[in-house]
Amino acid sequence: MSINREQLVLDVISRKNTTYLPNIVNFANLKKKMECAAYVGITSEEEYDEYLTNHYKFTYTTDDAVSNGMDDTEKVELALASGRAHAIDNGHYVDPWGLEFDPNATSYFNYGHPLIDIEEDPSILDAFHAPVLDDMDLQFKYAEEDLKKYSGKMLCVLSGYNGIWEKTYDMMEIQNFMITLMEEPEIIERLFHIVTDYKVEIAREAVKRGFKLGHHGDDLGTQTSTFFSEEQFVTFLKPRLKEIFSVWRDAGLPMQMHSCGYITPLIPHLIDIGLTVLEPCQPCMDLAFLKREYGKDLVFYGGIDTQRLLAFDPPEKVYEETLRTIDIMGKDGGYIVGPAQEIMDNVSPANVDAMVRAIRHYRGDD
Repeated sequence: MSINREQLVLDVISRKNTTYLPNIVNFANLKKKMECAAYVGITSEEEYDEYLTNHYKFTYTTDDAVSNGMDDTEKVELALASGRAHAIDNGHYVDPWGLEFDPNATSYFNYGHPLIDIEEDPSILDAFHAPVLDDMDLQFKYAEEDLKKYSGKMLCVLSGYNGIWEKTYDMMEIQNFMITLMEEPEIIERLFHIVTDYKVEIAREAVKRGFKLGHHGDDLGTQTSTFFSEEQFVTFLKPRLKEIFSVWRDAGLPMQMHSCGYITPLIPHLIDIGLTVLEPCQPCMDLAFLKREYGKDLVFYGGIDTQRLLAFDPPEKVYEETLRTIDIMGKDGGYIVGPAQEIMDNVSPANVDAMVRAIRHYRGDD
């Protein structure tokens, strides 16, 4: 009988199962994933997901196809054919927000800043609006197909990456965003409101269509601090995040949020507005402290160091440190095993396999 990994994840998140530890190993791009698959003699992505024992499958709306789902050619083609994205002369694709992406990029990077002059010319804001969500069947065409295809096999999650603050600073360019936040915060508030309303509409539709875990992504930290003060977070972002989280929590569903970096001072606020799963837990925050301080309130996701361990250390150390991380974060359950960030091009296939072998060994799958 096949294992229902979707239900196992949900049981771990709800603390109905405190002994099983699901896992997810994600890659920055499909080419890197298949390079690592070839290292262990696998040629099919689905077969490699099985080898990885992946428990999550992320999917995307059509509007997010050229930003976060570039490796999924069917989604990209639909976005272009439907006019939700378009190609420009340099070969890049522009999404409905005016953000620009290189289809050959190996990870997320935005080249377009349609609101870069907004502080000098506030009239730009008067003409600005979010992409119109007038055809949810189009938005969810392939996402819903993924949901049906993977349900039971893996937990299919609608990506919320490139959230409120990330999308806003992408449109403005981050330096201009930070200056405007200090000098004319009302502009930022208006933009946050526009992006939040759009995100809330998507969340409501995702709940209606049967997705079982909410997801949002906003990188709130550097490796040493948050991007802005706790007071600024509480004033500008916390109420907007709560609007999105509440769509899922009011439906009785858990909420997962991605944020890279050191965000320890913000964690109590995220718990306060209904966060269930923190993705990822990165070593810059002190994993043992996170587990001890917030392990009763949160399920942790990730944690195996990608910046030094996986990128530069030998496979033997990767294997040992993977087991050590699982020991720390997996005590009494509440942990989804995986790297502290998606696997980038600077990580060797040997190190990826050492991590995977340790994960499989810990759970008894080897």
